[in-house]
Order: sequence, then C-alpha cells, then structure tokens
Amino acid sequence: MKASLSRLEQHFPLTAQTLKSEDEALFEKLDAFRVRFAGLQDCIGNKLFRNLLRMEDEEGLNMADTLSRMEKRHILSSADSWRKMREIRNVLSQDYPEAESQRADALNIAWAVAPELIKITDQIEAYLLKLYNLKLGGDD
Repeated sequence: MKASLSRLEQHFPLTAQTLKSEDEALFEKLDAFRVRFAGLQDCIGNKLFRNLLRMEDEEGLNMADTLSRMEKRHILSSADSWRKMREIRNVLSQDYPEAESQRADALNIAWAVAPELIKITDQIEAYLLKLYNLKLGGDD
C-alpha cells in the first residue's frame, strides 16, 4: 500500500477530467491502489482483528464488539473511523462506468484515509511486538 501511495502522489487530488484521459498507466496504478486499499481494509477487519482477539482468548461476537476491543487496545482511534473506511471500501468496489466524478471522489476520499489504514497496521504490529514479540510479515 505504501508503494502504491508513493507512485500516485503526483496525481492526487483526482478530477473527473483526469479519469477521462487515455492514460492507461495511470488507470493501472489507480486500480492497484483501489484493490490494495480494499484488500488491506478487509484483511485488517476480517483477519488481524479477529486473530488478535483469538490470541488473547477472546472472541468478537460481532464487528461492533471487535471494534470496541480494538479501541480499548489503542489500535483504532475510533470505531466510527473504521466504519467510514469500510464505507469507502464498499464504494470503491462499485462500478460507475459513466460517472468519472463519482469515481474521482471515492478515490480522493480513499487517498485521504489511506495513511490512517497504514497507521492501524503499524499500531497492530507495535501491539504484537510489545506484548508477544511478534512482527507482521510483508513490506507493503
């Protein structure tokens, strides 16, 4: 995700006109960003949070409970910010073939919150390292 952000930095904020261009390389980078954002958000919410609770012999009964527990561990700044990231992820998965302005808006919002998503992975890693001397794998 970090590499995707650095490759796209010069293109943000996006406009509908940008998305109407014929720049195939840009479209590939934007698609990679969209997929990475959605994948990271899914992985954190569906895997990391739940597995962390299992490691600590806790079970999240539902996502609200899981998010509350992540807030208590100072992994999330707020459950509401996580829910907003989930909404952004859902919007990015929708296809608006004729609406470049909607796609540009969704990508701009995702771009703005992507550092927070990366920060969450850093906070999970710091938590695991401090309590269990474990480090998350991967560079991106």
